[in-house]
Amino acid sequence: MTTTTQANRPDLDAYYGPFTSEKEKEALGVPLRLVAAWSRNDAAGVADSFTEDGILILPGDVYKKGRDEIYSFMAAAYAGPFKGTGVTGNPVDVRFVNDEVALLRTHGGILAPGETEIAPELAVRSTWVVVKRDGEWKLAGYQNSPRGAGATLRW
Repeated sequence: MTTTTQANRPDLDAYYGPFTSEKEKEALGVPLRLVAAWSRNDAAGVADSFTEDGILILPGDVYKKGRDEIYSFMAAAYAGPFKGTGVTGNPVDVRFVNDEVALLRTHGGILAPGETEIAPELAVRSTWVVVKRDGEWKLAGYQNSPRGAGATLRW
């Protein structure tokens, strides 16, 4: 019997793109877990993707520190503006600071309820700081910015 893990599922080949080492796949498991939790509108699952003191920074002056704040924010968001939404994205850069810290950059965005393509105004460029603690990769910091047609620069 073959055990299928997140790192060796054939349907993930397109997601990993050129980032195919086991180490890269392990670090990229963090965005995969967050995307899966978001698809269920699971605030606890999203919060659990973070370290205990993790930071979430989003457009609109959103700054949340720690799982409790992240959980509260996401629970309210899923009851309101994010209800029924999903997120998607693909890695475009993976850099290891050391064996236990990686910087990931993804392009993706929010999927409106029932949609499979990202609307231009919901497209983002994201930076993920992931750390390996007690053998598990977690999200220490996440920030995104609008990109593409939805991006604006104000001076």
